[in-house]
Amino acid sequence: MTSRRSTAQAMVGAAALLALTAAACGGSGTSATATGGSSGSTSDPSPSGGATAAGKVTTRDVADVGTVLVNGKAMTLYTNEAENSGKIRCVGSCTDFWPPVTADKAHVPASVPGMSGAFSVVDRPDGTTQLALDGHPLYTFSEDRTPGSVSGNGFSDDFQGTKFVWHAATPDGSTPKATAGDGAGNTGGGNSGYNYGY
Repeated sequence: MTSRRSTAQAMVGAAALLALTAAACGGSGTSATATGGSSGSTSDPSPSGGATAAGKVTTRDVADVGTVLVNGKAMTLYTNEAENSGKIRCVGSCTDFWPPVTADKAHVPASVPGMSGAFSVVDRPDGTTQLALDGHPLYTFSEDRTPGSVSGNGFSDDFQGTKFVWHAATPDGSTPKATAGDGAGNTGGGNSGYNYGY
């Protein structure tokens, strides 16, 4: 009976050692991946709240809208008509709802299939840098809750006296059509169905 208990304890000990070794190896790989981008652990953007890092930019086909640009978490990227000149106007409380896609000038994402323009990095008034497509600053939308959502497409709102009309960013720079399920015709505040809290 003693030998069975000793054998069982030895097997449990060996299994624990094997698990620790595997975890250590896995942890090392995860760390290398997380720090391999231009901005360390923030290389993948979050879907909402504050500025988001560009990370990997790809495309996604969205029903009734077409092919749109998405970040590393498949969240739709947007441009707005108020910044067609390239001048940053979405500042302050605007960025709480439309987080800028930040990017390092030394690590601009590569082009994606079907892209006719080019990615660049523009300077924001607060000193940070933001990813742009053909000079148009890129954002995510805090109300997009799932990958591939385009609730900000066709959405309009107003911040600090500037009217914004938002469009999902496309590889060829065209404006996608607005659909009944997105934010077409909405305005910020009580009329939009979104509670902006101001």
